[in-house]
Amino acid sequence: MMTRQVRKSTVAVFLAALSLTGCASTPPAGIKSAVSAMNRHMPEYVVQANAALEAQGHPDAERLVGNGERLRDLADALDRWANPEEGE
Repeated sequence: MMTRQVRKSTVAVFLAALSLTGCASTPPAGIKSAVSAMNRHMPEYVVQANAALEAQGHPDAERLVGNGERLRDLADALDRWANPEEGE
């Protein structure tokens, strides 16, 4: 529960920072395309990486799994920002 709140707060702070730095306008087509491509592959990558960490019994698996989930959430937030018309 707390982790989900931290993730949402992290995404909100990141998006607020983007708008404060003048990045709130629509990004160029190349960036939109790159972010969309990254987001298409990110969920599968995170699932596979997390499964490998847990299967290997990595001593830092819990932290790394959390990092992967936050990275996936960030990619999704960036995609929604860069391509708002696709979310409708």
